[in-house]
Amino acid sequence: MRPERAAIDVAHWRGLEIGPLASPRVRKDEGPVRYVDHASAEELKQKYATDQGMRSRLDEIVDVDYVLGEKTTIAEAVAKDAPFDYVIASHVIEHIPDPISWMDDLTHVLRPGGILSLVIPDKRYCFDINRSLTEISDLVDANLRQLRQPSFRQAYDFYSKAIGGVVDTAAVWAGTADYSLAVREDFDDPDVAAYEACRRMQTSDEFVDVHCHVFTPDSFLGLVEKLARLDLIDFDVVAFFPTEPFNLEFNVSLRLLHTSGGRESLRRKQLASLARARDRGLSQDPRPIENESGLLPMEVSRLEHRLLTAKRRSLARLRALKQRGR
Repeated sequence: MRPERAAIDVAHWRGLEIGPLASPRVRKDEGPVRYVDHASAEELKQKYATDQGMRSRLDEIVDVDYVLGEKTTIAEAVAKDAPFDYVIASHVIEHIPDPISWMDDLTHVLRPGGILSLVIPDKRYCFDINRSLTEISDLVDANLRQLRQPSFRQAYDFYSKAIGGVVDTAAVWAGTADYSLAVREDFDDPDVAAYEACRRMQTSDEFVDVHCHVFTPDSFLGLVEKLARLDLIDFDVVAFFPTEPFNLEFNVSLRLLHTSGGRESLRRKQLASLARARDRGLSQDPRPIENESGLLPMEVSRLEHRLLTAKRRSLARLRALKQRGR
């Protein structure tokens, strides 16, 4: 089972995927899905023509159905075809300067009960490993300032602390790699490079593509809880999959709630869903958190059960090794 699809009927629901590039989570031969990106397929091919990781995959970049202008919201770009039953955003939210406004924009894209499926890099196993976690103050600050570009702080932190090379995810999981003292090797002085990048931002309107925010599964759920208590989001959590051993991403699927019952009722639903999500995260249960109208029941095969058990045992061994090493 693909975690990002756990609460979605891909074959029958109308979907929108944000920024699929060459690796869409849902392909058009699998169901009625459309793609939105900041540029057309041809423009993206030109942009990534010199990118070492993408040069061999340029022909795999999918055709883009909706192209975002500099000041166009997703809701505006897809207005003629909205609402959709689900939105998938894989490795997107960490690039968004103001995630609160971004999620609010998507409330105008989804039908009530629609799913926003987020695939998010876990900072502990990627090049953000030495960066500090995003806090609620960061999200509120970005929202009150309505950031459309990364802030100087976000850009400086990324350029100065993100590791320039590839992080060996498997080695980090196994406890055989330590990046605590690692610094960017693609700059002579990361702080000088970060400051220069910020100065360039002062005189340019070009979007600076960095990881504006940094998460782990627990920290992300904590932020969702605080956003719910502050009445800043209209979603609850319908599926949660923590980072699997030897992987670097986790999945959180959010459901757009009806607001007609009032904020207090909505907040109760949100907080209850978070409690269930944390319970499921601890048990590594692969099913969606709820099976209400509009959600598919998920069956676990014997093979999937054996694989899940093996993963649990591997994680337990890793934890035991870590405890002995302390």
